[in-house]
Amino acid sequence: MNSFVNRNHDPAKLWERALGAFANKDYGQSVKILQSMLIQTPRFAEAHHLAGVCYLMQNKHVDAERCIKKALSFKKNAEFYANLGLALQQAGNADGAAEAYRESLALDPSSFRICNNLANIYFKLNRYEEAIALYRQAISHQPDYALAYKNLGSILTRMHRYDEAEAALKHALTLDNSFIEAKDMLAEVLIKFERYDEAFPLMRSIGAWGKLQFEKRKIIDWTDLPEIDHACLTQPVPSGVAPAAPWCLIQMPGITPDIERRAGFDFAGHEFSELKQPPLCTPRKPLSRAGKLRIGYLSADFYEHATTHLIAGVLEAHDRSAFEVTLFSYASRHDEMTDRLVQSGLAFVDVSKMSDQVAAQTIFEHKVDVLVDLKGYTTGARLGITALRPAPIIVSWLGYPGTLGHPRLADYIIADQIVAPISHAEHYSERIALMPTCYQPNDRSRPLPPAPTRADVGLPEKGLVFCSFNQILKFNPETFDLWSRLLRSAPDSVLWLLEPKLERIRENIAREFAARDISAERIHFAPFASRADHTARLRLCDLALDTYPYNSHTTASDALWAGVPLLTLSGDIFASRVAGSLLTAHGFPELITHNENEYIELALEIVTNRERLAKLKVDMDRVRSSSPLFDTTRFTQDLEQLYRAIVDDHNTPDDRRGAYVSIQMQM
Repeated sequence: MNSFVNRNHDPAKLWERALGAFANKDYGQSVKILQSMLIQTPRFAEAHHLAGVCYLMQNKHVDAERCIKKALSFKKNAEFYANLGLALQQAGNADGAAEAYRESLALDPSSFRICNNLANIYFKLNRYEEAIALYRQAISHQPDYALAYKNLGSILTRMHRYDEAEAALKHALTLDNSFIEAKDMLAEVLIKFERYDEAFPLMRSIGAWGKLQFEKRKIIDWTDLPEIDHACLTQPVPSGVAPAAPWCLIQMPGITPDIERRAGFDFAGHEFSELKQPPLCTPRKPLSRAGKLRIGYLSADFYEHATTHLIAGVLEAHDRSAFEVTLFSYASRHDEMTDRLVQSGLAFVDVSKMSDQVAAQTIFEHKVDVLVDLKGYTTGARLGITALRPAPIIVSWLGYPGTLGHPRLADYIIADQIVAPISHAEHYSERIALMPTCYQPNDRSRPLPPAPTRADVGLPEKGLVFCSFNQILKFNPETFDLWSRLLRSAPDSVLWLLEPKLERIRENIAREFAARDISAERIHFAPFASRADHTARLRLCDLALDTYPYNSHTTASDALWAGVPLLTLSGDIFASRVAGSLLTAHGFPELITHNENEYIELALEIVTNRERLAKLKVDMDRVRSSSPLFDTTRFTQDLEQLYRAIVDDHNTPDDRRGAYVSIQMQM
């Protein structure tokens, strides 16, 4: 009996069994055996290391770090440091991982994999040139290392060095033609070169349906779009393909609130390793209401950008006696609008050159109470900052029209009863905080110049002018069908759109309308203009036609400010209800429709009753000065009250919270 027990507890036998369990991927059993073994051989470094690797394979990063550090206390080893770096990296500790990888390379300078891993960390920390040098070092040690070529292509793409990126990615594919990630990134580079005929087949071949439909919409290439949309909405994203950002999906007619939320959750999980890292701020830590409330606004758009034009007046109107306001900017531009905000006395902190980790730490050190993210999933966003939770309360507002889908990215979303009715709350990862009128701010100090003549802007002297100055990616076949019916019903009418950047897009628009019996002469294009000139020419329009499912946002409020009636079609997602919210706040809910038949019927009624159209335009001009939509002072007061209500809600136990956060409108 004693000899049997001794044999089963012999360290050499236990080591063999632990290795066997590990080889069979029974990591939990391997750890149990190693724990028994280490009672007898507590200084056996390899056993501590193997236990750490077992924990690593189970995504137990804290235990992995503890065991591997124990191994290193007995033996300095390149592999030990490498796996410590991996554990720290997967836990989101970029700085710790980088230090571990450097120690590993000091012991084994020829390790191409560790060169690649350390380069990945430097990429994350915005240390681009150091990362490039390490990718090249990895390739010099292992010339057939396709992964390093792909990663090199990725960082060169980030740096807009597209020629070099294309070469690196194509080399990766010569080494491994089945490398899905390299194909995915190469397609992105080809899009930058506007080489759509090469990019689209590549995207189709790997099942990158979300990005394919988005890029096709951007150039009005609607070939096979129903098939592509169906695949995007019904098929999981293939392994190796980066999911499309939710912002790329809300143009799709088949999008639903549930799909949008799941897309946000999946995208966040794929993109933001910071979600695995401990938050900088303790969740649900009560906040004091005494003294000034510290509000931080985080954005890349504090320059001549649509979002900042909307919010500038609010930022300037904040009550400085009750609120301490700081703008945290990661903008790549600085212009007159930036100067306007700075000169208004707002604290301005530039975090553009910082990594997400350092930027989050900087915000944390400013002791912000409520951090308002103004970007969401829009272009240039850095949600890795908010994923690190640098403030007790994080609010999503204005930039992205919808839920972020992941509860750690934002606690609240500022909305209103039109864009986010409480019946839709289950589709939001955030708690809904309701403004009493419209969620969108507007700056009453914006200019309202007199209109030019039609001849000045190339429009016919007579007839109706319909306009839709929306981004081209919001257009779709269904919308063109409706607009074409309207144009055919009013033979003297024209449609005015923003001039596309590419001649190819202009040709595609003409072709689509020609297929619907609308000649090219009836489609007019407005070139780029200053904000004041654009507002002035808007006043020549008779009726603004909204897009669906991605409504006009700033474009809609621009039209209403210029006194142009707006016809909208309202749907289920936030983005498809924005124009309805604006019209309701402005006092014209009768211009909201809820299906295609209503949309075309109301449009035809307005077109055929020119007196009604004329009266709408007169009424639009009359209410401008008194409309809640353009009352910046009242909006700011309501917003400040809502921030206080959000703090109260944050401090309230879950079992005593209401379904949403709301306030009474300031009078």
